[in-house]
Amino acid sequence: MGTHSAKVEAEIERMRHVLGLNIRRARKRRKVSQQALADMCGLHRTYISDLENAKCNPTLSVMITIADCLDVKLDDLLHAQA
Repeated sequence: MGTHSAKVEAEIERMRHVLGLNIRRARKRRKVSQQALADMCGLHRTYISDLENAKCNPTLSVMITIADCLDVKLDDLLHAQA
């Protein structure tokens, strides 16, 4: 059971990094500051920073809101890019 738990934790960590990197890329592509994105999404700027730096686990509704505000598909935020 411990090995399974470690695998799950490692996958969660990997996905947080992928999500954070993709949020940052999409935000910068649109030339939007963290504060502007936070305002658009109804979130706090430090929360956007924490997401981009893989420091928290957002809810599905937060991820959908951010994707909508950045005008990207949720899939685009969740998949690693080359």
